[in-house]
Formats: sequence, structure tokens, C-alpha cells
Amino acid sequence: MKNLIKKLILNFIFLAIISSILVGCGFKSDESLKAYNEFAIKSAKKGLWNEAIMRWERLISADPNNAKYHNNLAVAYEAKGQLDLALIEYEKAIKLDPENKVYRYNYLKCKIDHDKHQKKAKSNKLEENKEPKI
Repeated sequence: MKNLIKKLILNFIFLAIISSILVGCGFKSDESLKAYNEFAIKSAKKGLWNEAIMRWERLISADPNNAKYHNNLAVAYEAKGQLDLALIEYEKAIKLDPENKVYRYNYLKCKIDHDKHQKKAKSNKLEENKEPKI
């Protein structure tokens, strides 16, 4: 237990240091963008989706034509169940890199999930309206 707490504290300190460095210096090179993206990926792998989303949004602000950032942001939105936002970002990624099969696959998978959720929500609403009223 002590090792886990120690590891979490060290990870937090590491993330705080990297954040302050990247925020303080801004994105002055491709290397700083790459490091920031790697940081966002690590956050996502730890399930820190809000952190990852914030970082990819910032990366997109710095480099709006980077399809990878849009795809990664879409993955994060999808993981949080924000399928409408995920589809928008997948579409941007595909527009920027139409030949990328991963982006197209991700989009189609998300679209199917989105449509299932929409259909289920519509069906639930219809069922609510069919219930007898007293």
C-alpha cells in the first residue's frame, strides 16, 4: 500500500513538473508538441480522460491541422460517452487525412454505437409515452 501511494505521489509530481514546463514555455517546437501529446496519451492510458481531453484541445489550438490530435481527442470523448463530440473530431481527422484507415474505422465504430444509443433513447421515450395514465 505504501509503495502504491509513493508511486501515485511520484506520478503526480512528475505530471505537475511536466505540466508547468509545457505551460510555461508554450509550444515552441515540434518536440514540445510531441512531448505534450505523449503526456496526453499517458493521461488517457491512466483513465484520466478529462486531463487528456484538455491537453488534446490545447494541442489542437496550437496545431489545428494535425489529424492525430483530432483522432486522439475523439477517442477520449468516446471513452467518456460523449459520442456526438467524438464523431465531430473523427470527421475532422478524416478530412485532414482521408486515407487513414484507423481514423475511418474509429469513426464507423463510434457511428454505430452512436446510432444504437440514439435508437435506444428513442425507443425508451416511445415506451414512456405508451404507459397507461391514471
